[in-house]
Amino acid sequence: MIMNLLLCWLILFAQPQQTAGYTALVNSSKGTFTIPVKQRSRWAWRLADTPDNQMEYRMDVTVKNEGIEYTFGFYLWKRHGTSAGSGTLNDLISTGQRSLFERGRPGLMSRVHDAEIEVKSKGDVIVILLGKKDLKRLFSSKPAEVVFKIKIPGESDISQTVPVVYQ
Repeated sequence: MIMNLLLCWLILFAQPQQTAGYTALVNSSKGTFTIPVKQRSRWAWRLADTPDNQMEYRMDVTVKNEGIEYTFGFYLWKRHGTSAGSGTLNDLISTGQRSLFERGRPGLMSRVHDAEIEVKSKGDVIVILLGKKDLKRLFSSKPAEVVFKIKIPGESDISQTVPVVYQ
């Protein structure tokens, strides 16, 4: 009896627990990463108070695999001369870019141009890493955790470490 209770307790609590709506799920065909965002009726971008050539939005995932750091997800920069915009979260996502970056030497991030990244809105932001090549590049050593980073104008920046669940 006690052995059964102990076994049940170990099974329940030995599983990686997700953190407050954030999820990091990786299987052989894709990685799916959920970023909870505050719901709002309108999103605004390229705001007047954002300086030109500055990152305005960031919703990404950082992982370290075999000693190399990678960051991937959604980004929107306010480029010089671009006009302000507003709309739904889907409109915001379609305005920005989806990218994968590899950290070289300190301070240098190189964009990986052939990466297969999708970003969707289903209430929250869903970042999907596709392609066996990219999955191997980022998750071959089965890193235990990833770090979500979120930057939204008018809100405090967020950095949240979340365990990876391998399926």
